[in-house]
Amino acid sequence: MKYKIDLTEEDYVRFNIFYMAHSKAGKRGVNMARIVFPALAAVILMAFFAAGAEPGLIAVEAVLFAAAAGGWLLYAPKAVERAIRKQISRMKADGKLPFHQNAEIEFGDVAIVEKNEQEEIRVNYQDIENIYPDSGYLYIFYSAVQAFIVPYRCLGEDRERVTEYIVNKKKIS
Repeated sequence: MKYKIDLTEEDYVRFNIFYMAHSKAGKRGVNMARIVFPALAAVILMAFFAAGAEPGLIAVEAVLFAAAAGGWLLYAPKAVERAIRKQISRMKADGKLPFHQNAEIEFGDVAIVEKNEQEEIRVNYQDIENIYPDSGYLYIFYSAVQAFIVPYRCLGEDRERVTEYIVNKKKIS
């Protein structure tokens, strides 16, 4: 089974967001981004308390910091997404995209082979670490940070068949 894969910047952004949400390192990074502001607010409140500030001032500061911390908890994922988009834009401006926009992927009997202008990547099914069907994409991880990004739009009506084929090949090998 051979398919032409056309990746866009948006596909790569979605992959990075998926990776951050599902990998140990990614989850840790997002959680740290979420925790920093509330922790800083708590430290500032303790400093006010230790300095002997008026209880009314401390209460007002606590309410303001709690509201700001709540807003930050909601905003942090968007901030991470924006950072990913900026990083990809910088790479594109430098002419060094971390993905190949056009490739051909073949799901063979013993391996997956992806061919693009610069290289050919061959991964045996037994070397696949994880397979993640997601809304719109199939991510096939062959290392902790490397994966085949297969948009379902490139598979057409073969979406389910390809996913089942890969899962079965991984089980057998």
